[in-house]
Amino acid sequence: MNFNVNALILTGLIMITACAQNTQALTEAEERKVITEVQASFGALVAAAKTLRAEPYLAFFDAERLTALNEDGTVTHSLGEFAEHYTQGITHIKTYTSLEFSNVKITPINRTMAILVNEYEAGFILASDEAITVAGAGTQVWSKRNDDWKLVHVASSTKP
Repeated sequence: MNFNVNALILTGLIMITACAQNTQALTEAEERKVITEVQASFGALVAAAKTLRAEPYLAFFDAERLTALNEDGTVTHSLGEFAEHYTQGITHIKTYTSLEFSNVKITPINRTMAILVNEYEAGFILASDEAITVAGAGTQVWSKRNDDWKLVHVASSTKP
């Protein structure tokens, strides 16, 4: 019995230590590193979106942990479900005429997690040749696994 209790106490202490290390305040250098890495991943995500191909875009999402708060007030609990909606949506777009992000802020939570918020404006030509412009805002939660930053949560809204 003592062995199991000691093992349980040791396991608890290890978990507490790991959690404390993960939530310790970042140094300025660590914050800059997270911000720089997430900025690079976000830039690559935007470039992938502009290709209007699902595969390179969806590669930035965590296949095991993705959730989303959709613009219409619904939620998505899997990459498969998210990918289905995204793939259907891009079939209606012929080309982007613009895709600009402003008011971007990246807030590091720890060495492996950051929140990115932004405002966006997108112009595109639909498959029907109609020109459309939309604007809104987004929130992204980025998580680092195996040296790669992946999206674990996204939320978006549009301006009226």
